[in-house]
Amino acid sequence: MIRFENVSVTYDDAPEPAVRGVDFEVPEGELVLLVGPSGVGKSTVLGAVSGLVPHFTGGTLHGRVTVAGRDTRTHKPRELADVVGTVGQDPLSHFVTDTVEDELAYGMESLGVPRP
Repeated sequence: MIRFENVSVTYDDAPEPAVRGVDFEVPEGELVLLVGPSGVGKSTVLGAVSGLVPHFTGGTLHGRVTVAGRDTRTHKPRELADVVGTVGQDPLSHFVTDTVEDELAYGMESLGVPRP
């Protein structure tokens, strides 16, 4: 489902890559916990899975990241939203509305899902 092949990410004006030579595969249905000290590239790896790296963060992605067979370099985050979801360190910062119903509706509206 998720595959990293020799992935390195270097942000603009950074002297060193944020991550270098990352290789791994996560099969469908597998639960993975990504842990490590601050600054080792966990957020960069998750951003690469969702397509945010490099489409929104900038920088250069070398290697290949595929999610459900889709290359994240050629598929924008919107095109991966049906198979990728992440929750950062502060889950409350992800909410944009006050009720569960509105929050669910917001996500569907953002993806252009037609009303029933």
